[in-house]
Amino acid sequence: MVGISVTNLVKHWGGFKAVDDVSFQTERAEFVALLGPSGCGKSTTLRLIAGLDSVTSGSIAIADRDVTGLAPAKRNLSMVFQSYALFPHLNVADNILFGLSVRGVSKAQQQERLKRIVDLLGLGHLLDRRPSQMSGGQQQRVALGRALISETPVCLLDEPLSNLDAKLRAGMRSEIRALQKRLGITMLYVTHDQTEAMSMADRVILLNKGHVEHAGPPAELYEKPASVFVAQFIGTPPMNILDMATGANGSVIAGGSRPLTHAAAGGLCFGIRPEHLRVVDKGEPATVLSSEYFGADTILACRIGSQALQMRVTGRPGLPEGTVVELGWDPDAMHFFDKSSGLRREDVTPASNF
Repeated sequence: MVGISVTNLVKHWGGFKAVDDVSFQTERAEFVALLGPSGCGKSTTLRLIAGLDSVTSGSIAIADRDVTGLAPAKRNLSMVFQSYALFPHLNVADNILFGLSVRGVSKAQQQERLKRIVDLLGLGHLLDRRPSQMSGGQQQRVALGRALISETPVCLLDEPLSNLDAKLRAGMRSEIRALQKRLGITMLYVTHDQTEAMSMADRVILLNKGHVEHAGPPAELYEKPASVFVAQFIGTPPMNILDMATGANGSVIAGGSRPLTHAAAGGLCFGIRPEHLRVVDKGEPATVLSSEYFGADTILACRIGSQALQMRVTGRPGLPEGTVVELGWDPDAMHFFDKSSGLRREDVTPASNF
């Protein structure tokens, strides 16, 4: 059964197209991340699915039922907001139970569900506290509890961890993912943080300027990005994208000499991830510009000709500024893109003598 189905979704704000013909489906009990930079349309898409904003055109179905014109309360979903949206005058128990109370669920059933949710979230010792008496992580658990206690098959989350510090975010990522698996519900999770999307989601939908740039499993976005935008949005540091030129024995990195492919260089650019570069005895000469040491690894900024690129190496390589190194990489780590459209080119083959 399909969890959420979005077809040709469009949302205009005056002359601005916030969501531009977005289509996707989630499976039942699937964790899907809506990822993208600020202003790409991910939160607007979530609000359209929730019914908080009206659709300009297109359709939305939840569990195979068309909900495009229905009020939020009739869509059989729950939502966790970025701001938590807890009632400051209510304690934890009343905040979690609020939705059930207004829907007229019996007191006995409320208490039964409350016990189950607080046990899942570890909130049993906080039931009498108000939001001002809790940490950010505890407030986030309460907001999750209020959404999950409704027992809807779909839960929408709008950047729920953005207000937490890095350590809390890491812990909450694991908790949310474990809860989703245990409860078997569909989660649609909006985030601008690629770490959250890549580590939590079964599938990532990357949005750019209101449209879907690439949708697929996290590994697919990393290993076979559909465009330069995807290649540079996914990965830290992002993929190096370098101009190409015609060399003596094929197309080369502009400013370099080692042939990359026998295809014509015109209209192509070359991509390679920093972690796929290595220092070799005979490769492409590059000059070290600077280094950033992070403990487990070091990011080296290098230059080939006039083009800058980054390289990730283990530990402290001891390569000072100005050092000339030879760079190498495996052919299967090479990516080619159309320079004008930015789209991936699958028809370009690495040079056989590379």
